[in-house]
Amino acid sequence: MHGTEHEYEHVVTSQPVNESDRGSEVLRIPTSALPAFPVGPGVVKVSVDGAVRSVLWSPRSNERRSGTLAVGNDVMRSLPASEPVRIGVKGDVFHLLVPCPTA
Repeated sequence: MHGTEHEYEHVVTSQPVNESDRGSEVLRIPTSALPAFPVGPGVVKVSVDGAVRSVLWSPRSNERRSGTLAVGNDVMRSLPASEPVRIGVKGDVFHLLVPCPTA
């Protein structure tokens, strides 16, 4: 994992990434993690392996649905299936805390 949890104001987790998710561009954010994100839809900054990109955030208006973070197909394909992604919040940047690949 990149960084340690104490470096962040909040650490939340995504929904577990399923195979369907890996073929899309969005990371699903559960309702329990929504307080860490902006209330309304918009563009937010996401850091993946130290590279910051601007992505679309949608909190969804239906309380039963997950919010979505459009991190991109390239990022989603690189995420391990069946695992949630930990997200560290620091300032206005959301850091995807993905495990480092093993050699």
